[in-house]
Amino acid sequence: MNAIMRPLTRARSCLVLVLLCIAGRQAAAEDLIEIRYADTHYRYADWLHTFRNSAVLDVFYDGVPGFNEFNFGGGYSFKLKKVTVTPLLYFVAGKEASQKGLRVAALVTFDVEGWKLISYLSHFVRLSGDVSRYQCLDTLDFTRVVAKRWEIGIQSGFFHYQGSWNPQNGPVVKLNDKYGAWALSYRFGPQRELRAARVFVF
Repeated sequence: MNAIMRPLTRARSCLVLVLLCIAGRQAAAEDLIEIRYADTHYRYADWLHTFRNSAVLDVFYDGVPGFNEFNFGGGYSFKLKKVTVTPLLYFVAGKEASQKGLRVAALVTFDVEGWKLISYLSHFVRLSGDVSRYQCLDTLDFTRVVAKRWEIGIQSGFFHYQGSWNPQNGPVVKLNDKYGAWALSYRFGPQRELRAARVFVF
């Protein structure tokens, strides 16, 4: 019981810190919906809402064959010149292995003179079930804007679980439009993956 209560106490403390940070700065509220699918049967669906005061609510589903997770959380965005850093905390429930846990994550983005980066790094802490802690980078996209609407670059990611790494790296192409963006990547590693994504921003 103590092993379960300690992470919950830490989670409450983190949420209190997030609430204390939510003040002052005002910006336009924004919603982002992202859908991904790959030929490895990887699938992902995300809804992220950024409030006017820069607080963030994020709900997403992440799955591969035999492993399905539902994440419910939020955080706060800090703008440092052209870099935005968003620390996030989630409650995680898995369909398999009675998985329950917490995810601590950081979303980092920047857009400087046509160079763009978006990176999402997370760490899972088990509360109950048979899924032990793991780390995940999914994904890090580093791109260059070409011909106004197009971006080309590199997509990188990894999944680290029980001492085993699954790094994947490869080219990515993005097409921006008035609704958001399309993305197509081909990643190399222990498993090759052709991945498509669609982002809606409104």
